[in-house]
Amino acid sequence: MSDAPTSPRFSAATSTRLLDHAQLDTLCADYDGFLLDLWGVVMDGAEAFPGALAWLARRYAEGRPVWFLSNSSSSVVEMSAGLERLGVRREWFAGITTSGQLTIDALLQVPEYQRGGIYLAGVGLAQQTWPGEIRERFVDDIARAALIVGVGSFPQEELEQRFAPLRGATDLPFLCANPDRVVVSGGRTVYGAGMLAELFSEEGGQVSWYGKPDPAAFRVAQRQLEARGARHILFVGDSLVTDVPGALAARIDTLWLGATGIHREALGAEFNGALDEERVRSLLHGYPIRPHFAAPGLV
Repeated sequence: MSDAPTSPRFSAATSTRLLDHAQLDTLCADYDGFLLDLWGVVMDGAEAFPGALAWLARRYAEGRPVWFLSNSSSSVVEMSAGLERLGVRREWFAGITTSGQLTIDALLQVPEYQRGGIYLAGVGLAQQTWPGEIRERFVDDIARAALIVGVGSFPQEELEQRFAPLRGATDLPFLCANPDRVVVSGGRTVYGAGMLAELFSEEGGQVSWYGKPDPAAFRVAQRQLEARGARHILFVGDSLVTDVPGALAARIDTLWLGATGIHREALGAEFNGALDEERVRSLLHGYPIRPHFAAPGLV
């Protein structure tokens, strides 16, 4: 790994440049728009990260637009309100794309998804804010459902309990409104609805994924930044499973954060603390992709 940040015209990375906090602004100066994951980058669901707030404020002052891309199953309206409650000021970001909103749009626009009961697999508190014409279709009994929607996150010990009703329903379409398998929420590592969707697929069911790592989700957000004048975009994420593969598939330069998200424990790092180069190299060796850049976290 080399230490000097550069801003190449996109090409697949064969090695990762490890940066420290002091080098981040130098790297960011090479980009005119930023696409950010939320959990593990900006916040953990319970509180926003001070370094990320400072970083967002600087990008806003520079006039460089930021767009959030999250696998949250919340609607855009609810996600925006939640961020403001955590201290992420509305003027600091141009907008948000969420897995929940992409799923809402599919339920309202795709003809085969517009009829019948909807069984929520996962924890659906955020779905209280979904449009009424969708909420009125929610059913508690999967036998009355025409389709399944995977939402939210839940404690790891609840996996079997939450998957049990799905075992006999693999003939139903499963729309996954949170493709994350694992997420850090409020300092705890929990399962996302993506874990249920993965098991459902392994049982022979058909899953439609809305969000990362599907490059289509990245392109939706990328077009929003381009409409605001951005031509050289950097994606920032914490997951080597959903964030980095999706950004690379969408041909977007990628900064991976190792010490604020789901891989921090594997790296043995303090929160937003320095990364050990050998541990980073060892962890990346287990994945088929390489982010262009790696850093502890935003400051």
